[in-house]
Amino acid sequence: MEAVSADADAARAREAIERFPPGVVGLDARTKLLLIVVASTVCLACRGEVTVLAVLAAVVALVAAGGHASIGLRCALAYVVLNLVIALTAAFHVPGLSALLLVLGFTLLKFVPVVALAWWFASSVRTGELVTALGRMRLPKTVTIPVAVMVRYLPTLGQEYACIRDTMRMRGIEASFPASLLHPLRATEFVLVPILMRCLKVADELAASAVSRGIESRASRTSVRDVRLRVRDGVAAAVLAAFVVGVLAVDAGPAGQVVVWRISL
Repeated sequence: MEAVSADADAARAREAIERFPPGVVGLDARTKLLLIVVASTVCLACRGEVTVLAVLAAVVALVAAGGHASIGLRCALAYVVLNLVIALTAAFHVPGLSALLLVLGFTLLKFVPVVALAWWFASSVRTGELVTALGRMRLPKTVTIPVAVMVRYLPTLGQEYACIRDTMRMRGIEASFPASLLHPLRATEFVLVPILMRCLKVADELAASAVSRGIESRASRTSVRDVRLRVRDGVAAAVLAAFVVGVLAVDAGPAGQVVVWRISL
């Protein structure tokens, strides 16, 4: 009886691993990459801020439906704070600095939805599934290997920064962002230098991990999960196409020239 129960538990565990999650969470890696490329293109091509706001709202809803609502909320908060900084800078009319922050800030605003999508992509896609999906697109390994390493590199680097911040707090050193602005030399010594050293170490570790998993093998890769485009990916592509057409139509009209929260004296 114990053997039968163990076999049943193993079968259920294997089924849970092989089964793709339902809904947006289970979108193929290629579909998520398409979302990032299309969103970045639309944000860069748009003229006004209403278009960026529409894309940001859609991205926040998508990321929340994908099980990472905190990512969408953080990026939305960053968008609000950055827009307020730009507006206040324009209101005070600081010579030279206002024009620089207006140009740089509005460019950064356009990248907030893209950052949210990229963050969600790195948090929800497994490296093996990504390599398998890209391999089925007949992409060379000179493309698939750097993309796979990059997807794993950024989250790992974020974990390293969290460890450094916890170590600073254990030693009684303030590790907040305002403290880093007030004491830039101390932030360089206690944060930037360890991060740079860990960058080199993490890159070597990830490269060794990829090689040990046979990423350089010439044989066709297999995957525990059935990596393929499904009906949900086709529906997502159709919704994306309709959304892009609608957003570009709005951007071409008078609403495309509106700048939200603009402060003028």
